[in-house]
Amino acid sequence: MIQTVKFRIYPDKKQEYALNEIFTIYNRVKRIGYNLLFHGEDHITERFGEVKTIQRCLMSLCHNNAYVNTILIDNKAKLDAQHTWLEKRRNYMTKQLKTINKKINKIKEYNTHDRRLNGLYARRSSIMAKLHNLQLTPVVFGTKKLFRDRILGNISREEFKIRRDSSFRCIGKKQYRLKNVNIKVLPDKTVKIRTVSKQKGRKWLTIPISVNHVQEKCFHEILKADKYTVTVKRQLFKGEVRYFAHVSYDLPEPTPIYGYEHGAIGLDFNYNFVALTNVDNNGNLLSYHSISFGNLHSYRTDKRKDYISYKMDKIVNYCINKGKGIVVEDLQFDQEFSYNTTRNRKVSNLKTTALQLLERKCKKRGVSFRKVFAGYTSLIGKYKYSRLHNLSTHHLASYVIARRGLGFKEAFPAIYDWVLSHVGEFIEPRVKQGSPYRKWSMIHDLFKHSGITSCKTTELLKKIVVMTHVLNSVTSTQPDNLKDGLSSYGKIDDYHKTWSFINNHKVLM
Repeated sequence: MIQTVKFRIYPDKKQEYALNEIFTIYNRVKRIGYNLLFHGEDHITERFGEVKTIQRCLMSLCHNNAYVNTILIDNKAKLDAQHTWLEKRRNYMTKQLKTINKKINKIKEYNTHDRRLNGLYARRSSIMAKLHNLQLTPVVFGTKKLFRDRILGNISREEFKIRRDSSFRCIGKKQYRLKNVNIKVLPDKTVKIRTVSKQKGRKWLTIPISVNHVQEKCFHEILKADKYTVTVKRQLFKGEVRYFAHVSYDLPEPTPIYGYEHGAIGLDFNYNFVALTNVDNNGNLLSYHSISFGNLHSYRTDKRKDYISYKMDKIVNYCINKGKGIVVEDLQFDQEFSYNTTRNRKVSNLKTTALQLLERKCKKRGVSFRKVFAGYTSLIGKYKYSRLHNLSTHHLASYVIARRGLGFKEAFPAIYDWVLSHVGEFIEPRVKQGSPYRKWSMIHDLFKHSGITSCKTTELLKKIVVMTHVLNSVTSTQPDNLKDGLSSYGKIDDYHKTWSFINNHKVLM
């Protein structure tokens, strides 16, 4: 587990001038190195006049400083991320074309002159053009928004440079006894930074750092760590430039304090809230809880991270309060379709920040963290437990997740077996033979085909009461127990009486 601690550093005027020189040269070499990687050997020959490796080219610009190794690692990671995005985007657009072609063929079977075809043809040609022109483009260092503000004159040239060249770092390695070649944290609460100068007496900067009582423990852990990575950042705060050192080091995972001996907490993630369910060791539901995310998409980056961290702390505190470990879905985020802009941004925040942060917080505070297969949790909760517990689909899904994490297997109800035996081959199964979820998918397709969209107790009860009223109106006989189990406000007071009435009248199916 990686732990990151933020210390503020206090350079004097001479040291500040030398620090700004490191910021400028480091980020300039980083941009050059990225362009060399992006364009390949032809760009190297064009710029330097002879064929060299990228590392040698950057060493000549950086005065043979070891910062180059970190720069190369960062640039390769950035370029690999771009290639991954390009491949995912290509697959996504290819699936879009397949979906549109299926819609076109289906409409043509009924009417070749349908007006919807014109819109589908236009959409298909637009996606085909985008797919044909899809290619990698170089990144803009310092974000496009900052670059646009500079072009429009909203910020000065000096502010643009400070915010664009805002950090430099060096990755530590275990084979070095000093744990970090260029940036060292010393026991006297100072940080020693190597400059890009080769003049004697100017190779190193020793700058004091502030360590408060909360950071004291982490500071001693850093001194004992096998390796650590230091990132030096500068920020503008009310017109003043401040400097910080972010130190990341490997922290051994503590032994979990809260396990699964007494049960588990199931968690179902959604883009705007999470559903929590407290289950005992026998798989019985004890309690449930919801935590909403609010307007997460409207916050700026730093505020959004702080807000997500606050919400993840709430989840961890809930688990500690119940004294149980947490079980979550092993989610895959290869998105095959698109929502609106707001919802896409919420989903992106969830998959890039919330899940990873929750796992780190659980491990740090001794809460056991377990992932389970995510398939069919909502369907099982909806079709098996909605009658028993009368909760939302998301809470029922979290209930199934908790049971799955404890090792329970969900038996297929006998009544659904009876229904499928009468249906025969009417429903074509989407799941392969031998899958434990084959029958669940078949019963879901049957209900969907029959128009049953909700299995909540209240929704079913309303439909059943209306159906019984219509059927009995034909014979002009109204049973006295039509609303047996309901209060005067129409809410369910006695579930046993209500479902006994439904089963006796045989109108459930």
